[in-house]
Amino acid sequence: MISFLLMVNKQCKTRFSRYYSQDIDDPVAFEARLARDCVQRPASHCLFYTFEEYHIVYRVYGNLILIIGSDSPENEFALLEWLQLLMETMNRYFDTVTEMDIIFQLEKVHDLVNEMLPKGLLAEANPERVLSALINKKRV
Repeated sequence: MISFLLMVNKQCKTRFSRYYSQDIDDPVAFEARLARDCVQRPASHCLFYTFEEYHIVYRVYGNLILIIGSDSPENEFALLEWLQLLMETMNRYFDTVTEMDIIFQLEKVHDLVNEMLPKGLLAEANPERVLSALINKKRV
């Protein structure tokens, strides 16, 4: 099961965080250490590794870094694909998503993540269904 999803910038500032388990004592310090670790990793290194007791999978998109942490070994390549799907869906929803979209439209990002990753489980992999659910929700 996925324990958390983070979106941070290259200055290690958290722009979005969602925790699915409550076993982290100080989330702010944890996010700063993890973001610093991801930013400092060379581009030639693998995109998944172990940090403290979590299995980390991350992906860099311009100035944003999307990070997934799980407490049990998951399929790392499936998580990388899911991060790509999340970014593609956000790009379609926001018309090329930027860090400012995440900051100023945070509730929309929460809605999108809720559709794709409810309760820490990979649920929806079809961007059309996710976007139609979000558009229908906006109409109501």
